[in-house]
Order: sequence, then structure tokens, then C-alpha cells
Amino acid sequence: MNAHHPNMEKLQKGFTLLEAVITVSIMGILAAVVTPTYLQTQTDAKLVMSQTNASQLKQGIINVYLGAYLEGITDVWPDEPSDHKMTHEWAETTILYDGRTVAQLYSGSKIIYNPYDEPFLFYLLPETEHEASGFRIEDPVTGVSLSFRP
Repeated sequence: MNAHHPNMEKLQKGFTLLEAVITVSIMGILAAVVTPTYLQTQTDAKLVMSQTNASQLKQGIINVYLGAYLEGITDVWPDEPSDHKMTHEWAETTILYDGRTVAQLYSGSKIIYNPYDEPFLFYLLPETEHEASGFRIEDPVTGVSLSFRP
């Protein structure tokens, strides 16, 4: 007896070319729509992380200033790195007025880098006619810049 009967439906064993083209097209459209949003979200997150890290660096140095101020000591800013980069080496070898290193101001005695694993920049701001001396911390990649003058 013949197992093939004209009225039996043919079993489909794969995708037709049209189904494959439609599926790939939909995936391409989704990727085109989602990718820019994903990339922008990543960029925004790194900017926020840079602002947070710079703020932590700034606060550590402000804490040194406030501690010295309470003791009647002024002008206690860390030495400016020759290349302005707040590297681990600079933070471990720069001694503050109280004998601590810059690195010891931060968690784990380690200075924070930006989200791209590059050091922040540190600039001393000289005293002017109207402002006290201070400092500025910048992220050269994201453009974040924070200053402090008491």
C-alpha cells in the first residue's frame, strides 16, 4: 500500500526564502533602531560615572583643606603633577601636610580613574585679587571639570 496519498498535507521541513528574508529584515530594522539608543545610554552612563568620580576626588582634597583649616593651617593643596595627570604613582608619592599620601584619602588607598581607565587632570588655581587659591579636576575624555576655591 502506498503511504503517499494525494490528500495528505506535505510536511514543511524548514523556512521558505521569503520567511528568511522577512526575519532578517525585521532583525535589521530592530538593530538600526536599538543600537543608537544603546550607544547613547552607554555614553550618558560614562558621563555620570565621570562626574561621580571627579566629585569623589574633589571631596577628598576638600576634606584635607577643611582638616587643615580647623588646625589654622592654610594652603595645603597637593603638589600639581608635572603632566597634570592624577596617576596612581603621583597619588602614592605625593605627601600631604599631615604626612598622608594623596592615595590614602580614598577608599583602598587608591586614586580613582575615569570610566575609560585614564587619570583625571589636576590643576592648582593660584590666588587672585578676589579669590583664594584652589584646584580644578578635569576629565579630558568627557569634559567634566570641577573646581574648588574656599
